[in-house]
Amino acid sequence: MEAEKRKDRRRLLAAANHQIPCDITIGNAVIFDVFTGALTPGSVDILDGVIVSVRESAAGDAGYARTYYDAAGQFLLPGFIDTHIHVESTMMIPENFARAVLPCGTTTVMTDPHEAANVAGTAGVRFMLDNGRKTPLRQYVLAPSCVPSVPGLECSGASFGASEVGRLLDLPGVAGIGEVMDYVNVCRDEERMHSILQEGLQRGAFIQGHAPKLMGEALSAYIVAGPESDHECRSRQECALKQRLGMHVNLKSSSLSNHLAENLQAVKTQRWMDSVSICTDDVHARKLLEEGHINRVIREAISYGADPMELYRCATYNAAREYRFRDLGAVAPGYVADLQLLKALDGGMPSAVFVGGRLAARDGVYCAEDCSSPAEPPENPMRLEYLTGPEAFRLPAPSGAGSTAEALVIHSKYQGSPFNQGFYEQVPVRDGYVDISSQPDLQYCCVCNRYGTGRHTVGLMRNFGLKRGALAATVAHDSHNLTLIYRDPADAWLALDALRRAGGGFAVADGGKLLAVLPLPVLGLMSDRPAAELVPQIAAVEEALASISDGSCYLLKGATMALPVLPGTLITDCGLVDGPTQKILPLFSAGR
Repeated sequence: MEAEKRKDRRRLLAAANHQIPCDITIGNAVIFDVFTGALTPGSVDILDGVIVSVRESAAGDAGYARTYYDAAGQFLLPGFIDTHIHVESTMMIPENFARAVLPCGTTTVMTDPHEAANVAGTAGVRFMLDNGRKTPLRQYVLAPSCVPSVPGLECSGASFGASEVGRLLDLPGVAGIGEVMDYVNVCRDEERMHSILQEGLQRGAFIQGHAPKLMGEALSAYIVAGPESDHECRSRQECALKQRLGMHVNLKSSSLSNHLAENLQAVKTQRWMDSVSICTDDVHARKLLEEGHINRVIREAISYGADPMELYRCATYNAAREYRFRDLGAVAPGYVADLQLLKALDGGMPSAVFVGGRLAARDGVYCAEDCSSPAEPPENPMRLEYLTGPEAFRLPAPSGAGSTAEALVIHSKYQGSPFNQGFYEQVPVRDGYVDISSQPDLQYCCVCNRYGTGRHTVGLMRNFGLKRGALAATVAHDSHNLTLIYRDPADAWLALDALRRAGGGFAVADGGKLLAVLPLPVLGLMSDRPAAELVPQIAAVEEALASISDGSCYLLKGATMALPVLPGTLITDCGLVDGPTQKILPLFSAGR
């Protein structure tokens, strides 16, 4: 696959032979060679967005170009490629996301818009594609494979089978199949997942994996089915095994989970790192704006002792090879001139970023020319009329229950793991309802369908960290129903009603007062505001959440509590779910 398919080779050859002038020379640079690891003083000549020559040259040598850019002795590297990200998780629409990450040195992203797909189907995917074309950032889309993640265990706004995935794969800008999360049914060779994978296999398309904690024979079966990569390694042993079995491993540090240190320990034990790249997965706008993008992950990895040269290669050349790009990820003749200039190889911000040989950002400021692209977002479903007051968020005890009942309680991030785990235990009952007022480490949790089914589930959670009030959100992977964590049903209703009026997002309430709202009216997932305007809204919600919690809560802590493909115990609009067996669990133990 080539990033630039319409290269005029004759023009490029003429420029390489000095028969016609180039558009720009970036000179007086130290060129980072991803093939050999050499750092060589030189210049790069560019025509039509393509590198035509790389020359050892003295400072000030303008070559044969119309424009000369003096690198002032800085390192010249390929632009970063994020191998797996959900743009929706940044809470920005694609064009504003691009304006935030291009100054960080990222020039290509491989996006899986299954958040938009779960809310609005193929219309959501097309919006992400079209809106992404408004800036120079190369935003390739992967066709979402699990919409919803597990049919029958959750209800979202759309349902994708093989035909929907196949049609998306044939669209320009779609580079493969997105993370195949339903690994249980992949290994079972269930018909839906088999037929979706076949759509990719018969086209020779890239198939992205997602199989946390999968090991042994099940992992071999998963790989045989088609997935080629994984960004979900949760331990050193898992990461090393997946590499040994031929998977491409994506090192990540996101706003939801971080196993970078463990995975780096596994990578260090391998002789070669060709099958290692870097991704950010889910990262919200505040983290992007304040800490960076792929450069942030590199900076963190360097702090763990990783080799900077290897990390920059992983984030450029290795990433391009993972997705079979033949002309991205290197500073070499014939490669697309997606480049960045760095004063040091330390994960810092680049002084300049070029996309297709054109300056896109300078000193942390986006300066590219935007493109026109008609991209109106589709309808944002918020069909919550069936919820009429706080009573909907109380939890009735079983008929005949005395002062206690045995209920399934979900323990948040059980024993420090990234997953929630449920256990049956005695909980207090008063006047026919579960009453958590005497247990400060207990919270109610609730998932409300927002697509018209009229279903919601109320459950119990322990150790989420909320001491009072309520947190409501429509960012809830992957069906993005409205979720609630709360101590007080009246505050839950207040937070839900605020999001219903705002079109989704996050809301925090306490003591009958609304403390903060982050409106995300584009599909209930994204704002149409740029990062600089969005970040203060995120900060306000985070501060409000901190004021009603024990300090362990963060904005996206509950974002995966409704994702039934994960290990552990989940809660969806269909009920309580055991992830490994994909079965609905009773809320109350029989006969108790």
